[in-house]
Amino acid sequence: PAGISYPGSPYCASGTATVTQTGQTGGAYSSTAGLSINAATGTINLAASTAGSYTVKYTPTIGNCTNTTTGFVTIKALPTAAISYAGGPFCATGTATVTQTGQGGGTYASTAGLSIDATTGAINLAASTAGTYTVTYNFTNGTCSNSTTTSVTIKALPTATISYAGSPYCAIGTATVTRTGQAGGTYSSTSGLIITAATGAINLVTSTPGTYTVTYSFSSGTCTNTTTASVTINAPPAAV
Repeated sequence: PAGISYPGSPYCASGTATVTQTGQTGGAYSSTAGLSINAATGTINLAASTAGSYTVKYTPTIGNCTNTTTGFVTIKALPTAAISYAGGPFCATGTATVTQTGQGGGTYASTAGLSIDATTGAINLAASTAGTYTVTYNFTNGTCSNSTTTSVTIKALPTATISYAGSPYCAIGTATVTRTGQAGGTYSSTSGLIITAATGAINLVTSTPGTYTVTYSFSSGTCTNTTTASVTINAPPAAV
């Protein structure tokens, strides 16, 4: 006599299941459509099989005599889900939120450099290092586990600095800006400061004395950024 069993049943539809066989060896394994089974070894390809319950037959032969024994196996379907980060590639500012469908309650993870919330999948773009990452979402339905991935790209912000080296100024002539880094931006400030948007030059004569913050807004063509500098204009002395 011979006997077979699949002691791990029920199985999740991932990996393989091996048979425990006792008695007469050298038989052949078979089952119904949907179960991917190796006829010689009885090993089941769980990932390639359709979820369900099956009867596995094992037929050994002794001389001219054959016999058949059976075993039972159940395969449970894996839970499914999908994730994506719409709007990418992202600039390194603000937060990127995930769109998740299917099985909820999972956790998010990625490689070093990506600042990601494991529970919500939200990415802190400003705290992340520019680059392309694979985000993995691991989830379970309480019986079987699965995972899915998506790609996300973060682009570095352009950088620049500005300064008005002569500050504080007297209200005469023009103050010119010193800029380093990304060119092609525009300059602006609050009311009272007469500034040329394209060059950053300040008309000290027509500006109202006071202290101002000048903002330089610039772009790399993909991402934008800003930087600031302070400038002070002193009123001229008065005499009668």
